[in-house]
Amino acid sequence: MSDTNLIESLECALLVINRESMILRVNIAAEDLFSQSRRYLINKQVSDLVTDQKVNECIDQCLATNAQFTLREVAIFVNSVEVLVDITISSMTSISRSAPTVLLELNVINRISRFMKEKNQIERQQAFRLMMRGLAHEIKNPLGGIRGAAQLLDRELSRPGHKELTDILIKEADRLTRLVDRVMGSREQLKPAFLNIHEVLEHVAHLVSVKTSAPIHIERFYDPALPEIKADKEQLIQAVLNIVTNAIEAQAGFEKVRLGFVTQFDRFFTINQVLHRQVMRIRIWDDGPGVPTELVETVFDPLITGRPEGTGLGLSITQEIIQRHQGAVQLEQYQGKTCFSILLPYSEQPSRSENELQTATPAEVTT
Repeated sequence: MSDTNLIESLECALLVINRESMILRVNIAAEDLFSQSRRYLINKQVSDLVTDQKVNECIDQCLATNAQFTLREVAIFVNSVEVLVDITISSMTSISRSAPTVLLELNVINRISRFMKEKNQIERQQAFRLMMRGLAHEIKNPLGGIRGAAQLLDRELSRPGHKELTDILIKEADRLTRLVDRVMGSREQLKPAFLNIHEVLEHVAHLVSVKTSAPIHIERFYDPALPEIKADKEQLIQAVLNIVTNAIEAQAGFEKVRLGFVTQFDRFFTINQVLHRQVMRIRIWDDGPGVPTELVETVFDPLITGRPEGTGLGLSITQEIIQRHQGAVQLEQYQGKTCFSILLPYSEQPSRSENELQTATPAEVTT
């Protein structure tokens, strides 16, 4: 096998660049990674493809000292979608033999990174829920006693002012009981039935439109060819509503609230170490300020919130509902916007043809 054939057959993306950081050569894997032909890629600045400043600094040092660098989990954006790569930067003999060149090897690690984050998140949430359920059991017993005592005391009191105090005790005991129940999560059995996911999204859109005073602008990009999915409709509505409510609250004070619903069909997607042949992806994005950097890793944990008035339970409940459907919820960037993706695996559904997969028709609606 010739050197050219060997380079073209490599699974890692290769970029050869000159001293001016201009791309001189790429392989097939690089074309696939950036979704562009080599005719487009050659003679472009590498900074147009890899915007991380650390990469450019390492390239300069490599040219100056012939050193080699490896950078882990570098984010690049392809068609507005974030892709994580490990990058190895090393000097090499110039193609023209008249000037030094640098070789960039890019290995996509999205799946590995996602697997590890997903595994850590599930283990953390399971441990937290186990602890909270034990704690909730201990809390609910005295709450029941406090409520009962307040009711008995209320019957013995005659002065209105004293009855107001017992009413407060009863209402606060009930409020804490409801909060504890929410932390413990739903124990209702799933009631799965085949449903149209767009009906769920439209129902949520209607709910928030009548509850929110500010005008809501919702961009819908639906795949009308999506098969129905077997799921619990009421729980899916709750899961989507929690995400949408957070998105609206993140835009509090805005003249107009902007959201987006995107549905699509994916093939061969691994969720919690199980490979699913067919998966439905629901993206919900918003125009808010985004999730604070310090909360990105823990945003799905119970009681974690970036708002003083928040309880931190909405996303945790959403994650639990979707996990009970064997799916997952992910925080990602979509076209530069904060986005939560819900992934639901199909079961007992026939595969769709490639023609059907390409018939998605975008629509834009203002509520």
